[in-house]
Amino acid sequence: MHIFHQPLVRVAIAAVAALLLTIAAGIAGPKNQLVITDARGDRGMLAPYVHGRNGIGYLYTTYVFDSLLGQSKDGELVPALARRWTVSKDGLTCDVYLDLRASWHDGQQVTAADAAFTFSYMKEHPYVFVSVDNVREAEVVSPDHLKLSLKKPDAGLLNGLLLSMPVLPKHVYQDVAEPQRFAAPEAVIGSGPYRLVEYSKAQGRYLLEGNADYFLGKPKFKHIAIVKMATDAALRAAQAGDIDVISYLPPDRLEQAEEIGLNVAKAFSHHSVRLGFNHSGRFKDKSLRHAIAYAIDRPAIIKTVFQETADVADTGFFQEESVWHSREQHPAYAFDLQRASDLLISNGWSREEDGVWYRDGEQVALRLLASRRESKTAKVIAEQLETFGIELDVRILERAALQDSLTEGNYDLALYASGTLGDPNGIMRRVFGSKWASDDYSGEELRSLAIAQSVATTLKERQEILGEFQNVYSEELPAYAIANPYMVTAYNDKLSSLKFMPGGVAIGVPSALHKSYLVD
Repeated sequence: MHIFHQPLVRVAIAAVAALLLTIAAGIAGPKNQLVITDARGDRGMLAPYVHGRNGIGYLYTTYVFDSLLGQSKDGELVPALARRWTVSKDGLTCDVYLDLRASWHDGQQVTAADAAFTFSYMKEHPYVFVSVDNVREAEVVSPDHLKLSLKKPDAGLLNGLLLSMPVLPKHVYQDVAEPQRFAAPEAVIGSGPYRLVEYSKAQGRYLLEGNADYFLGKPKFKHIAIVKMATDAALRAAQAGDIDVISYLPPDRLEQAEEIGLNVAKAFSHHSVRLGFNHSGRFKDKSLRHAIAYAIDRPAIIKTVFQETADVADTGFFQEESVWHSREQHPAYAFDLQRASDLLISNGWSREEDGVWYRDGEQVALRLLASRRESKTAKVIAEQLETFGIELDVRILERAALQDSLTEGNYDLALYASGTLGDPNGIMRRVFGSKWASDDYSGEELRSLAIAQSVATTLKERQEILGEFQNVYSEELPAYAIANPYMVTAYNDKLSSLKFMPGGVAIGVPSALHKSYLVD
């Protein structure tokens, strides 16, 4: 096994932690102040086009920008900027009625013109987390009435687009030609329960202030600070009463958090660790993908790497706790070296007396790419496959280099974590997309099912199609789901009964910090 590490960027962790503790100590304590720690820190400025292209950057931005529809703590659709909505029987028209009590942070009223502008603006300037391509027209009927005409029915219109699209203030963005470069103070004029008053990219720090004019309730806190802090420092600060929430606590530190008096919210992340295959290379044949699956002992990986912080993942894409998970049993590809051998031999491989696998007279050597976060899993998989006689060249890469290598196709196997939460229309991006955390698959049967569920006009029809999608996915095995890890949020008594949002927040962010917990 060959392990290659790129250089790490090292920081003065102690100095940074000390600085952030000083900042936190100045705001923590009063009941109307909340301090949240984020181990990573900078998630970009909290405006739709400049926040980090990750779920947490999006989540923080929802505190500042509202969408047309919202979610209750149980994940159900509720009014937000829209007070009500109707969808035509043919699924081609949606009438949205805005709540004219809503106002922008600069005091101007939110109207249907802002929502219509957002659709047209995002068509010209695509926003990473939503697509408005299916919207034929967004017509302003009156200040509170928006009529959407669609090119084709969209089963995910409500739970996807209208829930996830941050509505932009027309008077701010209409003259902005390059929103990805728009980082002026006006860029964060939203309509949400909190406004951004300070952001330090270098220190990974945010200060938000409650919006006293918020139309859907009173912000629970006068100020919310989000500060960068490593886990050990965060636990010490929580014990001292200097911080209130550890947003994502490593699951193996849960007991330690409880011992110092913190409450914990724990749930499966539905961001399964998946072993992806290069479908343009030798793993174009699904029988070889099956062979690798049978040669990997997933329960052993869970025991060695995750211990009690993950469970063996379902192979049908959606995980068992998902509302979209079908009741049918999907193949588990239980560890079976004989079946793996038989499949390899049927594909012209041979295992010689040295115990090593050959193809066309050459020893088989596979390149496995993984991020630093998945390095332990990568090493265990490499050990298992090398014991089976397949040599692995394991490359542990920083994220940018990993993205480049996957895009260039310079690999055989890849380990990545990819979410399955949010509206099922995300399948198109996560299974058939070309981004680094996608399966990058092109199977027509699966694609046809993914498209069919997206235009289903009833929930029952959609569920049935997604059930068939899961059956085909588990058989085709575009990627082999290894583990479904837990996520944990630790918090003190300033918040009560936090739960991870079923189905994830909006686009599918696994989080217990949905803004509904931050508004009375």
